[in-house]
Amino acid sequence: MTLTDDQRERLSNLHSALINDITDEMGIGDNVIPGTRIRPVWSREPVVGTAHPSQRVEIGYEEEGSGDDPEDSEFFQYLDSTQEGDFVVMAAPKDTEVGLWGELLSTIVAQQGAVGALIDGPTRDSRLIEEHGFPVWSDGHSAIESFGRVSFREWDVPVEVHGVTIAPGDVLFADYESIVVIDPDDVEEIVERGEEELETEDAVRADIRSGDSVFEVWDRYGTL
Repeated sequence: MTLTDDQRERLSNLHSALINDITDEMGIGDNVIPGTRIRPVWSREPVVGTAHPSQRVEIGYEEEGSGDDPEDSEFFQYLDSTQEGDFVVMAAPKDTEVGLWGELLSTIVAQQGAVGALIDGPTRDSRLIEEHGFPVWSDGHSAIESFGRVSFREWDVPVEVHGVTIAPGDVLFADYESIVVIDPDDVEEIVERGEEELETEDAVRADIRSGDSVFEVWDRYGTL
């Protein structure tokens, strides 16, 4: 199932904690990347996109492929294949310390129509990424060049980030707190239930502000 523009807009009105509550109720687990290690490079509104995953791997510090034709580069092909609405995902070895993503790469995929990027490692040019206005979630910052230290292995295959598997075409919801991975077939149910929960949250908030006690609100709605 393909993510529709209507679903994208409605999903973006929710928040990650609410979506997590709903997916828990649906029996869906291991689908949230918390903002404990992977965090937004800069704060912004939620971003919703379709996963365009890739995998990086470690190599020794010897420059490889410097004479190769760029048209044969898997990495270049990956960047060029980015489409409208894609959410770039770059998985990498644990505790990678090199800068895997930067402002120029952000510019390239944004020009292709990407809505954001999830980088399982540090970013370079982080200030420039913010100035460019492209939403990126990453594991810190690093000025260390990745070329010759980390290699590009493959793309549009399932990858794992922070213990969560992300497959091509999965829907990613990212906000300031977490990134939630959603099966496209579950989006409509999550959106409908999420909108109902938002109405309940609004009612709870209004009743508390009007002076109702926590006991009254709990008895009325069963949630806080």
